[in-house]
Parts: sequence; structure tokens; C-alpha cells
Amino acid sequence: MEHKKYWRNVVKGPFFKDTEPGMSGMSIFAHHNEYKNGTTLGYHCINSNYEALIPHSHDFHELLCFIGGNPEDINDLGAEVRICLGDEQEEHIITSAAIVSIPPGLKHCPLRVTKLTRPFVFLEVSTTAGYNNNMEEGVDVLLNPPEAPQKKTKKEETA
Repeated sequence: MEHKKYWRNVVKGPFFKDTEPGMSGMSIFAHHNEYKNGTTLGYHCINSNYEALIPHSHDFHELLCFIGGNPEDINDLGAEVRICLGDEQEEHIITSAAIVSIPPGLKHCPLRVTKLTRPFVFLEVSTTAGYNNNMEEGVDVLLNPPEAPQKKTKKEETA
């Protein structure tokens, strides 16, 4: 099969797929420099209450995007999300589509989905080739996937 000039620029699955603890929707991760572009991302479908409780910071910039699951109106989040920022744990309540910009060193979390009327997308984008955090030793990173793709979903097995 002949390769096109830019074939390496189109990355096809299977992607890392997993259900993060506390999430019942599927997630797609790129936390291990899969795209060789100095960024990481996590795409999470949130369809039940969710919590990321441990305050932490990073040595890189991170964007946390909350996007409504209704394609007719992505600004309608269909949920209430509470996130604390800074050492003083300043709480912000998000009820419509929003992007939380977290510069290097800014502590963030706990993050809690407290009310949910319909699924929404939680997208995290970081300016680093490999996701890490500044949590206490021994604390596992919830947003890091396994090193290999997970087992196929029922839908994938029947396809």
C-alpha cells in the first residue's frame, strides 16, 4: 500500500479507552505524547455525578473545558460543576459551557459534578508532552490511562 506524504499526521484508533473511576461514560486519553506535539488531552463523557477530590497543581498550563452534550446548544451544560482554585480553595460554580484556564503552579480541585440533567463533555488539554502532577507521593493520578488499550467494548466486539 502506498503511503501518502502526510500519512503520519492522521492518527487513527484504537485510542486509549477507559472508564475513569467515578465516570460511567467512556474516555479517550492522549497523556503519553502519542501525537508528538507537546500537548496532552483527555476527552471524558460525563453522564453521572463525578468527583476529583485531591487538590494538585502542574508544571504546565492546563485547560479544563466543560461542553454541553446537546449538539443544538453546546452552551447548555445540563449540569452544575463546582471547582476550587488556589491555595485558598476559592470555589467557582459552572452551569453553562466554560473553559477554566489553569496556569502552571495553580492548585485546583476538588472538582465535583453536583447536579446532572444530561451528559456533557469534560475535555482537558495540557501544554506538555506527558501528563503529571504535583500531588503527594503515593497518590495515583486519576487521569492517567493504562499503558495499553483496554479491552474492546461490547459495541466494538459486535462490529
